Amino acid sequence: MQKVEMTQEDRAYFKKGVKTLCGTELILATKVINDPDIKKMFTQSDLAFMNKELGRQAGAIFAGILRGFKKKNFSEVQKILTGGKSE
Repeated sequence: MQKVEMTQEDRAYFKKGVKTLCGTELILATKVINDPDIKKMFTQSDLAFMNKELGRQAGAIFAGILRGFKKKNFSEVQKILTGGKSE
């Protein structure tokens, strides 16, 4: 199978898109990218880049959740986790 190499534009688009993910979407994206069949499609450096960006967003989401719990703002925590969706 031919590996797909990300261009600079692809990386910028991915980085920008990751910043919009809620907690649930982040978990799904991480599972998809790290699926053994999908991993075969990307170069090792591209996988490292994608996982690094997903990790950064995970840190931002975790910090937001902690701030929400500290303020006892549970609706904000739910919004961070689900993107504002109730289900």
